[in-house]
Amino acid sequence: MSGFEHQVVVVTGAGAGIGRAVAQRFARRKAMVVAADIDKARAVRTVESIEAFGGDATPYAVDVSDAAAMESFAEDVRTEFGIPRVLVNNAGYRTAGPFLEHTLRDWERLLGVDVWGLVHGCTHFGRQMVESGRGGRIINVTSVAAFTPIPLGTPYCASRAAAQMLTEGLRLEFAGTGVGVTAVCPALVHTGIYEDSADEFDAEADIARASRVPALAEPFVVHGPESIARTIVRVAARNPAVVPTPIEARALYLAARVSPGSARLAARVIKPDRLTGLRARLARPAVLSRIDDYLARKLER
Repeated sequence: MSGFEHQVVVVTGAGAGIGRAVAQRFARRKAMVVAADIDKARAVRTVESIEAFGGDATPYAVDVSDAAAMESFAEDVRTEFGIPRVLVNNAGYRTAGPFLEHTLRDWERLLGVDVWGLVHGCTHFGRQMVESGRGGRIINVTSVAAFTPIPLGTPYCASRAAAQMLTEGLRLEFAGTGVGVTAVCPALVHTGIYEDSADEFDAEADIARASRVPALAEPFVVHGPESIARTIVRVAARNPAVVPTPIEARALYLAARVSPGSARLAARVIKPDRLTGLRARLARPAVLSRIDDYLARKLER
């Protein structure tokens, strides 16, 4: 698969970040992009950014964790545009914090998006690709968390590991059908450190802050969404099995394969209680509140 002109490309989680960058890059390659996101307004903004440079894209609102909604979505895409040539399962959900503080609802949402979302997308769009006989590409965006333990990230790492093995197993099953399946594993921008049990801090505010800081810093980081998007488009034209990206992700992947014990040891060096304790000593609630307000204003521009 060398070109994408007039090919249908479906991208989930396309409302922002990596998903938006992927949708834009495929559109620049003349693909017909279906930009799906749980938030219709964000999907529309992605489409508007694509139409601004003359690209072809359509917004779609769908919760990837909803089995019935995903089945309808796949059928709508086939009816209106045809069978996709490329599916990028990018939608993801994160939690962070001590394992014992996660609720059943946290687990249901996490696994619903990060695991069942991939199952639904691969099932419905994968079946279309296989039955068409024309092949295609399925790209599942997982994470280095699939093979590297992260402090205060046990549930997230577990969901990503499941997504990784689902992808690698599906690649074997689809071999010979013309449908390639690839896991793209971006390096983590952040882990979203939860607060410890101190009553003077607000855990929900911490989570929101953890999301805002990397978003604000992203333009100044060497490896932003556009870097990952370039890799994904390149991968779609080829068919590798596992693609850690960027270079630090490849280093982590190699280290985890060669010496899993070393990877676990490195994770232990970062003590969660030290991180949260340091934060507590450096910034009081009033200061954090002002920081939150500032980040929110900057991101709304």
